[in-house]
Amino acid sequence: MRPKLRDELIGLLYPDDIKCIVCGREIRPNRYGLCGDCSFELNENYCLRCGRHKVGVGDYCGECGDVSLAFDEARSSVSYVGNALDTVHRLKYGDARYLARHMSEYMLDTLLFADWNFDCFTFVPADPKRIKKRGYNQARLLAERLADKTTAPCIDLLEKTRQTPNQARLGKTDRLNNIVGAFAARTVPPEHIVLVDDVLTTGATASECARTMKKAGAKIVYVLTFASVPERSPTDKPAINIRDFRPQ
Repeated sequence: MRPKLRDELIGLLYPDDIKCIVCGREIRPNRYGLCGDCSFELNENYCLRCGRHKVGVGDYCGECGDVSLAFDEARSSVSYVGNALDTVHRLKYGDARYLARHMSEYMLDTLLFADWNFDCFTFVPADPKRIKKRGYNQARLLAERLADKTTAPCIDLLEKTRQTPNQARLGKTDRLNNIVGAFAARTVPPEHIVLVDDVLTTGATASECARTMKKAGAKIVYVLTFASVPERSPTDKPAINIRDFRPQ
């Protein structure tokens, strides 16, 4: 192969402007957009109920044991700490929409491992005023990227019907009360749905979305997020192991 043609081919396959999404170092293109020195804390020891990283040896964590959750299962790809936390903040508040493509690759891996049977993706809706200010809904970006990588469509099934205080500033009980009745179904949903969001904290928002869709006709609602807040130390709240748990 001629040197010039070889250099053009290398430039096409490995362009110089591809950078690590964490540190900004130039890298060879890869699905995850990370260099060898950067990584996220993968969520492997997860709660079978809410999907967050658990610290105990039981099947379920101690964060969701006393909370009624309407979704059937939840999974998240990474723990909401370190580089993952910074990446979510950049997508959510820094207009870094390109991050959704790489974050969705982690979510796709998690989805394939979960082996759920579903009809479509949908996403947690945002308040219209926040969308106008930010320019986009980050949950929708992630859901659309997942739809692009699979055969399932992304359908806009929910709308937010009232403004609510920022969930990030509230405690668990206030989060649950804050979000009740805040969503409505746009149409009759398919029976099996994957609800997409960027982060699962207490599960209150995802649960209320699931409850709304089930009232409208959905049978099963799974929740898939890029990250989730990990369980606290078992000295604060011990893990539970309820094998006969059924969603409310």
